[in-house]
Amino acid sequence: MLLKVKLILVVIALSFLFGCEMSNSFENGNSENTTHENLENYDDNSGTTHDKISEKYDTLGVYNVKRYPEQGLTDEYVVYAPEEDSLTEDMPVVLFLVGGNSHVSSYTGIMQFLASKGYYVIGSDHGGSYNSYETYMVFRAAINAARRDYKLRFSKLVVMGHSQGGGQAFYVMKKLQDYSRDLDLGFGSEASLVISVDGWFAFSMNQKDLRGLQGSVAFIQMNGLAGTGTDPRIDLTIWNLANQTDRKFLILPENNHGYIGGSLDNLLNNRKDILYLIGALTDDIFTGTIKGYESIPAENKSSYDAIYNALRAKNTYTSGDCFGNDYNAYEGQIKYYDINYCTPEEYKEISTGIP
Repeated sequence: MLLKVKLILVVIALSFLFGCEMSNSFENGNSENTTHENLENYDDNSGTTHDKISEKYDTLGVYNVKRYPEQGLTDEYVVYAPEEDSLTEDMPVVLFLVGGNSHVSSYTGIMQFLASKGYYVIGSDHGGSYNSYETYMVFRAAINAARRDYKLRFSKLVVMGHSQGGGQAFYVMKKLQDYSRDLDLGFGSEASLVISVDGWFAFSMNQKDLRGLQGSVAFIQMNGLAGTGTDPRIDLTIWNLANQTDRKFLILPENNHGYIGGSLDNLLNNRKDILYLIGALTDDIFTGTIKGYESIPAENKSSYDAIYNALRAKNTYTSGDCFGNDYNAYEGQIKYYDINYCTPEEYKEISTGIP
């Protein structure tokens, strides 16, 4: 009888120790069974869901990434993508637009990050012109090459840009939607999203162009509700005019307009919050879920009204450059189009039906 009791106590002790070890491994993300598939099956009420989803959205994917070409550019663009034997015709595609007078080499980190998730990422190096059509034609050349060489369909499509590129991303997506519709190509037919990171003006667009945009739109604004040097009224104006899209407004606290740039190591080590937002948004649009967005912390979610009211309450709503005086934006482009970026409320009725 005494021997049996001792055996029972030994079993209980081993079970307790084994359970603690498994628990610690799980919390630290060290379990060998913590796969991509497992992450999608965690119970939302388990208390560990957010940590595990975070591992999924702001860490590298499983794909080895190659740069095409290995050095230099091809017709003002570069491609980051999984190795050729992993390329499939229905794989998701991300088009990335650089900021004004910037180069694609300044954004290698975010492109490598997205490619590791299994996306075909095309980065345009054409950041020196306000003429969005020029950038669009760079992507057209890249798209034609990918369709010819790898039979990519571009049915799952994200167009993402930073600063000037964030504004021009709307034009590129709209032009691709029109081009695809005219030729029945199906671009973005399964998934379509514009991500504007601290974006500037929607260069080369009139009101009717933004009103005709389809799909989804996500704005990511730095420096919280106040914004950075890019006048928040610009995003608010685009928000109101793009009223046929599913819109989301996200914010990050860092007062750093160039936060999305830099190397992959820098992003992974110091800026995982922006990787989280972009990883969640792209995963949602490509998988047809809202799990990523739902997992984003409340402090990173905002709205048109929250930003508009915060700016007015702080008496900063009249500051900034919504007119386009800086960098010759007005004389070079804005004055030829019919959008007034200084009065987003002018278009509020279009968006909501409420003056």
